[in-house]
Amino acid sequence: MMNFGVGKKDRVKAKNRVGLDIGSSSVKIVEVASSGESSSLICLGMKKASGSVREPLIEAIKSLSGEINVTAKDAAISVSGPSVIVRFVSMPKMRDDELKGAIRFEAEKHVPFPINDCMVDHQILRKNDKEGKLEILLVAAKKDFVMNKVSIAEESGFSVSVVDVDTFAAANAFLRSPSRTAAGKTAALLNIGSSVTNVGIVRDGVLCFARDIAIGGNDFSQAISRALSIDLKNAEEIKLSPKDKLQDIIACTKGVTNNILDETRLSLNYYENQSGRGVDEICISGGSSAVFGLEVLFQEAFESKPILWDPLESLNKSRSGLDMEYIEKMKSSFAVAVGLALR
Repeated sequence: MMNFGVGKKDRVKAKNRVGLDIGSSSVKIVEVASSGESSSLICLGMKKASGSVREPLIEAIKSLSGEINVTAKDAAISVSGPSVIVRFVSMPKMRDDELKGAIRFEAEKHVPFPINDCMVDHQILRKNDKEGKLEILLVAAKKDFVMNKVSIAEESGFSVSVVDVDTFAAANAFLRSPSRTAAGKTAALLNIGSSVTNVGIVRDGVLCFARDIAIGGNDFSQAISRALSIDLKNAEEIKLSPKDKLQDIIACTKGVTNNILDETRLSLNYYENQSGRGVDEICISGGSSAVFGLEVLFQEAFESKPILWDPLESLNKSRSGLDMEYIEKMKSSFAVAVGLALR
Protein backbone atom coordinates (compact mmCIF):
# COMPACT_ATOMS: atom_id res chain seq x y z
CA MET A 1 0.00 0.00 0.00
CA MET A 2 1.27 3.46 -0.92
CA ASN A 3 0.10 6.60 0.87
CA PHE A 4 2.43 9.37 -0.37
CA GLY A 5 1.99 10.90 3.09
CA VAL A 6 -1.70 11.71 2.55
CA GLY A 7 -4.03 11.41 5.57
CA LYS A 8 -2.34 8.47 7.28
CA LYS A 9 -3.45 9.39 10.78
CA ASP A 10 -7.21 9.05 10.26
CA ARG A 11 -7.51 5.85 8.26
CA VAL A 12 -7.59 3.40 11.18
CA LYS A 13 -10.61 5.06 12.81
CA ALA A 14 -13.08 4.54 9.99
CA LYS A 15 -15.66 1.72 10.13
CA ASN A 16 -17.01 2.07 6.61
CA ARG A 17 -14.57 2.91 3.84
CA VAL A 18 -14.92 3.99 0.26
CA GLY A 19 -12.80 2.95 -2.69
CA LEU A 20 -12.99 5.76 -5.25
CA ASP A 21 -11.59 4.78 -8.64
CA ILE A 22 -11.29 7.91 -10.79
CA GLY A 23 -10.65 6.50 -14.25
CA SER A 24 -10.11 8.10 -17.64
CA SER A 25 -13.68 7.51 -18.83
CA SER A 26 -15.68 6.64 -15.70
CA VAL A 27 -15.76 6.86 -11.92
CA LYS A 28 -16.43 3.83 -9.73
CA ILE A 29 -17.35 3.78 -6.06
CA VAL A 30 -17.40 0.85 -3.65
CA GLU A 31 -18.34 1.24 0.03
CA VAL A 32 -17.35 -1.55 2.37
CA ALA A 33 -17.99 -2.19 6.08
CA SER A 34 -15.32 -4.24 7.83
CA SER A 35 -15.54 -6.14 11.09
CA GLY A 36 -12.53 -8.22 12.04
CA GLU A 37 -11.59 -10.38 9.06
CA SER A 38 -15.01 -10.01 7.43
CA SER A 39 -15.98 -7.28 4.96
CA SER A 40 -19.47 -6.53 3.65
CA LEU A 41 -20.52 -4.66 0.54
CA ILE A 42 -22.63 -1.62 1.39
CA CYS A 43 -23.04 -0.16 -2.09
CA LEU A 44 -21.30 0.23 -5.41
CA GLY A 45 -21.80 1.99 -8.70
CA MET A 46 -20.22 3.42 -11.80
CA LYS A 47 -20.86 6.51 -13.90
CA LYS A 48 -19.39 7.62 -17.22
CA ALA A 49 -17.22 10.73 -16.96
CA SER A 50 -14.17 12.07 -18.73
CA GLY A 51 -11.18 12.03 -16.41
CA SER A 52 -9.67 14.97 -18.27
CA VAL A 53 -12.47 17.48 -17.51
CA ARG A 54 -12.41 18.50 -13.85
CA GLU A 55 -15.83 20.01 -13.11
CA PRO A 56 -17.96 17.38 -14.88
CA LEU A 57 -15.87 14.73 -13.14
CA ILE A 58 -16.60 16.21 -9.71
CA GLU A 59 -20.29 16.43 -10.57
CA ALA A 60 -20.27 12.80 -11.71
CA ILE A 61 -18.75 11.65 -8.39
CA LYS A 62 -21.26 13.70 -6.38
CA SER A 63 -24.15 12.41 -8.47
CA LEU A 64 -23.05 8.77 -8.21
CA SER A 65 -22.52 9.08 -4.43
CA GLY A 66 -26.12 10.27 -4.05
CA GLU A 67 -27.58 7.68 -6.40
CA ILE A 68 -26.07 4.70 -4.57
CA ASN A 69 -26.48 6.25 -1.08
CA VAL A 70 -22.85 6.34 0.02
CA THR A 71 -22.68 6.88 3.78
CA ALA A 72 -18.91 7.01 4.45
CA LYS A 73 -16.66 9.97 3.72
CA ASP A 74 -13.31 8.25 4.31
CA ALA A 75 -11.96 7.40 0.84
CA ALA A 76 -8.97 5.74 -0.73
CA ILE A 77 -8.02 6.76 -4.25
CA SER A 78 -5.31 5.61 -6.64
CA VAL A 79 -3.12 6.76 -9.51
CA SER A 80 -1.55 5.17 -12.59
CA GLY A 81 -0.10 6.00 -15.98
CA PRO A 82 3.05 7.82 -17.16
CA SER A 83 3.14 10.15 -14.15
CA VAL A 84 3.68 7.15 -11.83
CA ILE A 85 6.94 5.18 -11.68
CA VAL A 86 7.09 1.78 -9.96
CA ARG A 87 10.39 -0.03 -9.39
CA PHE A 88 11.46 -3.10 -7.44
CA VAL A 89 14.92 -2.38 -6.06
CA SER A 90 17.50 -4.06 -3.84
CA MET A 91 19.26 -1.94 -1.22
CA PRO A 92 21.72 -2.65 1.59
CA LYS A 93 20.15 -3.41 4.94
CA MET A 94 20.02 -0.27 7.13
CA ARG A 95 18.13 1.36 9.97
CA ASP A 96 14.69 2.83 9.25
CA ASP A 97 15.91 6.40 9.72
CA GLU A 98 18.77 5.79 7.26
CA LEU A 99 16.45 4.13 4.76
CA LYS A 100 14.10 7.10 4.71
CA GLY A 101 16.86 9.35 3.40
CA ALA A 102 18.35 6.75 1.07
CA ILE A 103 15.02 6.04 -0.64
CA ARG A 104 14.76 9.48 -2.20
CA PHE A 105 18.36 9.25 -3.45
CA GLU A 106 17.57 5.83 -4.93
CA ALA A 107 14.43 7.15 -6.57
CA GLU A 108 16.45 9.77 -8.47
CA LYS A 109 18.13 6.95 -10.41
CA HIS A 110 14.80 5.71 -11.77
CA VAL A 111 12.57 8.77 -12.18
CA PRO A 112 12.64 10.55 -15.56
CA PHE A 113 11.41 13.85 -14.12
CA PRO A 114 12.79 16.17 -11.38
CA ILE A 115 12.67 14.38 -8.02
CA ASN A 116 11.63 17.61 -6.27
CA ASP A 117 8.43 17.54 -8.32
CA CYS A 118 7.62 14.03 -7.04
CA MET A 119 6.04 12.34 -4.06
CA VAL A 120 8.01 9.22 -3.12
CA ASP A 121 6.96 6.23 -1.02
CA HIS A 122 8.21 2.69 -0.48
CA GLN A 123 7.42 -0.64 1.08
CA ILE A 124 9.86 -3.30 2.26
CA LEU A 125 8.88 -6.59 0.64
CA ARG A 126 11.59 -8.88 2.00
CA LYS A 127 14.59 -8.74 4.32
CA ASN A 128 17.50 -10.95 3.30
CA ASP A 129 19.55 -11.14 6.50
CA LYS A 130 22.03 -13.59 4.97
CA GLU A 131 23.03 -11.17 2.21
CA GLY A 132 22.28 -8.01 4.20
CA LYS A 133 19.80 -6.81 1.59
CA LEU A 134 16.35 -5.26 1.52
CA GLU A 135 13.95 -5.94 -1.38
CA ILE A 136 11.94 -2.76 -1.75
CA LEU A 137 8.92 -1.63 -3.73
CA LEU A 138 9.62 1.98 -4.70
CA VAL A 139 7.00 4.36 -6.09
CA ALA A 140 7.35 7.94 -7.28
CA ALA A 141 4.53 10.04 -8.68
CA LYS A 142 4.33 13.61 -9.93
CA LYS A 143 3.15 15.74 -7.01
CA ASP A 144 0.76 17.86 -9.11
CA PHE A 145 -0.82 14.73 -10.59
CA VAL A 146 -1.43 13.17 -7.17
CA MET A 147 -2.74 16.34 -5.54
CA ASN A 148 -5.08 17.03 -8.45
CA LYS A 149 -6.77 13.67 -7.85
CA VAL A 150 -6.88 14.33 -4.11
CA SER A 151 -8.53 17.72 -4.64
CA ILE A 152 -11.09 16.22 -7.05
CA ALA A 153 -12.07 13.66 -4.42
CA GLU A 154 -12.20 16.30 -1.67
CA GLU A 155 -14.30 18.69 -3.74
CA SER A 156 -16.64 15.75 -4.35
CA GLY A 157 -17.26 15.46 -0.61
CA PHE A 158 -14.69 12.87 0.49
CA SER A 159 -11.77 12.93 2.89
CA VAL A 160 -8.80 11.18 1.27
CA SER A 161 -6.85 9.02 3.69
CA VAL A 162 -4.94 6.81 1.24
CA VAL A 163 -3.45 7.38 -2.21
CA ASP A 164 -2.43 4.07 -3.75
CA VAL A 165 -1.51 2.77 -7.19
CA ASP A 166 -4.10 1.08 -9.44
CA THR A 167 -2.08 -2.12 -9.87
CA PHE A 168 -1.51 -2.46 -6.12
CA ALA A 169 -5.21 -1.97 -5.39
CA ALA A 170 -6.25 -4.61 -7.94
CA ALA A 171 -3.69 -7.01 -6.45
CA ASN A 172 -5.12 -6.36 -2.98
CA ALA A 173 -8.60 -7.34 -4.15
CA PHE A 174 -7.17 -10.41 -5.87
CA LEU A 175 -5.25 -11.59 -2.81
CA ARG A 176 -8.38 -11.21 -0.66
CA SER A 177 -10.39 -13.50 -2.98
CA PRO A 178 -10.73 -16.95 -1.36
CA SER A 179 -10.41 -18.87 -4.63
CA ARG A 180 -7.34 -16.99 -5.83
CA THR A 181 -4.87 -17.54 -2.99
CA ALA A 182 -3.37 -20.95 -3.79
CA ALA A 183 0.01 -21.23 -2.07
CA GLY A 184 3.03 -21.43 -4.33
CA LYS A 185 1.23 -20.21 -7.45
CA THR A 186 2.35 -17.23 -9.49
CA ALA A 187 -0.44 -15.23 -11.11
CA ALA A 188 -0.30 -12.43 -13.67
CA LEU A 189 -3.10 -9.89 -13.18
CA LEU A 190 -4.31 -7.82 -16.11
CA ASN A 191 -6.77 -5.08 -15.26
CA ILE A 192 -7.94 -3.74 -18.64
CA GLY A 193 -9.28 -0.23 -18.26
CA SER A 194 -10.37 2.38 -20.77
CA SER A 195 -6.95 3.77 -21.61
CA VAL A 196 -4.48 1.73 -19.53
CA THR A 197 -3.97 -1.96 -18.81
CA ASN A 198 -2.42 -2.53 -15.37
CA VAL A 199 -0.15 -5.58 -15.23
CA GLY A 200 0.80 -7.07 -11.88
CA ILE A 201 2.40 -10.37 -10.92
CA VAL A 202 1.81 -11.85 -7.46
CA ARG A 203 3.60 -14.79 -5.88
CA ASP A 204 3.06 -16.20 -2.39
CA GLY A 205 0.85 -13.27 -1.42
CA VAL A 206 3.33 -10.59 -2.55
CA LEU A 207 3.23 -8.28 -5.56
CA CYS A 208 6.57 -8.72 -7.33
CA PHE A 209 6.03 -6.98 -10.68
CA ALA A 210 3.98 -3.98 -11.77
CA ARG A 211 3.67 -2.16 -15.07
CA ASP A 212 1.16 -0.05 -16.99
CA ILE A 213 0.50 -0.67 -20.68
CA ALA A 214 -0.94 2.32 -22.57
CA ILE A 215 -3.62 0.23 -24.31
CA GLY A 216 -7.21 -0.25 -23.18
CA GLY A 217 -10.88 -0.42 -24.02
CA ASN A 218 -10.88 2.88 -25.89
CA ASP A 219 -8.51 1.38 -28.45
CA PHE A 220 -10.96 -1.46 -29.07
CA SER A 221 -13.84 1.00 -29.46
CA GLN A 222 -11.92 3.21 -31.86
CA ALA A 223 -10.93 0.21 -34.00
CA ILE A 224 -14.58 -0.88 -34.21
CA SER A 225 -15.73 2.66 -34.95
CA ARG A 226 -13.30 2.99 -37.86
CA ALA A 227 -13.95 -0.46 -39.30
CA LEU A 228 -17.75 -0.28 -39.14
CA SER A 229 -18.06 3.50 -39.77
CA ILE A 230 -20.10 4.05 -36.60
CA ASP A 231 -19.79 6.50 -33.71
CA LEU A 232 -17.92 5.60 -30.53
CA LYS A 233 -21.08 5.20 -28.44
CA ASN A 234 -22.42 2.49 -30.76
CA ALA A 235 -18.95 0.96 -31.00
CA GLU A 236 -18.89 0.63 -27.18
CA GLU A 237 -22.21 -1.21 -27.23
CA ILE A 238 -21.21 -3.56 -30.05
CA LYS A 239 -17.85 -4.23 -28.38
CA LEU A 240 -19.58 -5.81 -25.38
CA SER A 241 -22.55 -7.33 -27.24
CA PRO A 242 -21.63 -7.97 -30.90
CA LYS A 243 -24.45 -10.44 -31.68
CA ASP A 244 -24.31 -11.12 -35.43
CA LYS A 245 -21.20 -8.96 -35.84
CA LEU A 246 -18.96 -11.17 -33.67
CA GLN A 247 -16.55 -12.19 -36.42
CA ASP A 248 -16.32 -8.59 -37.65
CA ILE A 249 -15.46 -7.42 -34.14
CA ILE A 250 -12.79 -10.08 -33.65
CA ALA A 251 -11.25 -9.21 -37.02
CA CYS A 252 -11.17 -5.42 -36.63
CA THR A 253 -9.88 -5.49 -33.03
CA LYS A 254 -7.24 -8.16 -33.60
CA GLY A 255 -4.50 -5.54 -33.99
CA VAL A 256 -5.33 -4.03 -30.58
CA THR A 257 -5.52 -7.47 -29.00
CA ASN A 258 -2.19 -8.48 -30.50
CA ASN A 259 -0.60 -5.33 -29.04
CA ILE A 260 -1.87 -6.25 -25.56
CA LEU A 261 -0.71 -9.84 -26.04
CA ASP A 262 2.75 -8.71 -27.17
CA GLU A 263 3.16 -6.31 -24.24
CA THR A 264 1.90 -8.96 -21.81
CA ARG A 265 4.36 -11.47 -23.22
CA LEU A 266 7.22 -8.98 -22.79
CA SER A 267 6.19 -8.43 -19.16
CA LEU A 268 6.00 -12.14 -18.38
CA ASN A 269 9.33 -12.84 -20.10
CA TYR A 270 10.99 -10.03 -18.15
CA TYR A 271 9.63 -11.38 -14.88
CA GLU A 272 10.75 -14.94 -15.71
CA ASN A 273 14.26 -13.76 -16.66
CA GLN A 274 14.57 -11.77 -13.43
CA SER A 275 13.08 -14.33 -11.06
CA GLY A 276 13.82 -17.63 -12.74
CA ARG A 277 10.15 -18.56 -12.33
CA GLY A 278 7.29 -18.59 -14.80
CA VAL A 279 3.66 -17.56 -14.40
CA ASP A 280 1.12 -20.30 -13.58
CA GLU A 281 -2.03 -18.43 -14.55
CA ILE A 282 -3.26 -15.23 -16.16
CA CYS A 283 -6.20 -13.53 -14.44
CA ILE A 284 -8.14 -10.77 -16.18
CA SER A 285 -10.37 -8.02 -14.81
CA GLY A 286 -11.43 -4.52 -15.82
CA GLY A 287 -14.33 -3.03 -17.73
CA SER A 288 -12.85 -4.14 -21.05
CA SER A 289 -12.08 -7.70 -19.98
CA ALA A 290 -15.46 -8.75 -21.43
CA VAL A 291 -14.53 -7.80 -25.01
CA PHE A 292 -15.69 -10.69 -27.16
CA GLY A 293 -12.88 -12.76 -28.64
CA LEU A 294 -10.29 -11.56 -26.11
CA GLU A 295 -10.44 -14.71 -23.99
CA VAL A 296 -9.96 -16.99 -27.01
CA LEU A 297 -6.99 -15.02 -28.34
CA PHE A 298 -5.32 -15.05 -24.92
CA GLN A 299 -5.77 -18.81 -24.77
CA GLU A 300 -4.21 -19.22 -28.20
CA ALA A 301 -1.28 -16.96 -27.33
CA PHE A 302 -0.44 -18.45 -23.93
CA GLU A 303 -1.79 -21.99 -24.39
CA SER A 304 -3.98 -21.74 -21.31
CA LYS A 305 -7.36 -20.20 -20.71
CA PRO A 306 -7.24 -16.88 -18.83
CA ILE A 307 -9.28 -16.66 -15.65
CA LEU A 308 -11.96 -13.97 -15.44
CA TRP A 309 -11.84 -13.50 -11.68
CA ASP A 310 -14.40 -11.84 -9.43
CA PRO A 311 -13.03 -8.81 -7.48
CA LEU A 312 -16.14 -8.86 -5.27
CA GLU A 313 -15.71 -12.48 -4.22
CA SER A 314 -14.35 -11.71 -0.74
CA LEU A 315 -17.27 -9.43 0.18
CA ASN A 316 -20.45 -10.45 1.96
CA LYS A 317 -23.38 -9.38 -0.24
CA SER A 318 -26.30 -10.16 2.05
CA ARG A 319 -27.24 -6.51 2.61
CA SER A 320 -30.79 -5.80 1.45
CA GLY A 321 -31.21 -3.52 -1.52
CA LEU A 322 -28.14 -4.65 -3.46
CA ASP A 323 -28.82 -5.12 -7.17
CA MET A 324 -27.36 -8.59 -7.61
CA GLU A 325 -28.06 -8.64 -11.36
CA TYR A 326 -26.03 -5.44 -11.81
CA ILE A 327 -23.27 -6.76 -9.54
CA GLU A 328 -22.98 -10.00 -11.51
CA LYS A 329 -22.88 -8.15 -14.82
CA MET A 330 -20.39 -5.43 -13.83
CA LYS A 331 -18.21 -7.11 -11.17
CA SER A 332 -15.05 -7.22 -13.30
CA SER A 333 -15.03 -3.42 -13.51
CA PHE A 334 -14.50 -2.93 -9.76
CA ALA A 335 -11.10 -4.54 -9.09
CA VAL A 336 -9.36 -1.25 -8.26
CA ALA A 337 -12.28 0.22 -6.29
CA VAL A 338 -12.70 -2.95 -4.20
CA GLY A 339 -8.98 -3.15 -3.51
CA LEU A 340 -9.01 0.47 -2.35
CA ALA A 341 -12.05 -0.01 -0.11
CA LEU A 342 -10.35 -3.00 1.51
CA ARG A 343 -7.31 -0.93 2.48
